[in-house]
Amino acid sequence: MFDGQVALIDSPGIRDQRGLLVPFDFENLPFIPSRIFTVSQVPAGTVRGGHGHKKGVQLLIAIEGEIEVILIAGEQQAVHILTPGRQGLLIRAGIWFQQKYLRENSALLVISSEPYDPDSYFFEPGS
Repeated sequence: MFDGQVALIDSPGIRDQRGLLVPFDFENLPFIPSRIFTVSQVPAGTVRGGHGHKKGVQLLIAIEGEIEVILIAGEQQAVHILTPGRQGLLIRAGIWFQQKYLRENSALLVISSEPYDPDSYFFEPGS
C-alpha cells in the first residue's frame, strides 16, 4: 500500500483456552520505538486523528473493538479496518490518516518512533 509507506505487520499470536496473546517484540519492528500510547473508552462513531506526521513511523494496533482507518497520500486513498488479532497497521511519515471508532469502547495501542512533537503534525491531506 502507498509504495511501502503503509503496511500490515503480523505477529505470531498464541491462542489457547485462556485467550489470545499477541506479542509485538520491539526488536522485530522495522523501527526503534520511542513512545507508546493508548486511546480508549471511545464512544462508537467517534472520529480521531485527522493528521499526519512529517517524520517518524507509527504502528496502530486495535486492542478492543473495531476501528476504521482512512489513509490519504496525494491522490491515493485506502480504508483499513483494525480488529484485535495478530496484525498492526504501520504508517510512515507523509501519510494523512484518521480513525473512526466503530464500536463502543474500542481501544487503540500506538507504538511510535518519535516522541510527541506538535510541530511534526500536518492536518491537511497532501500537505
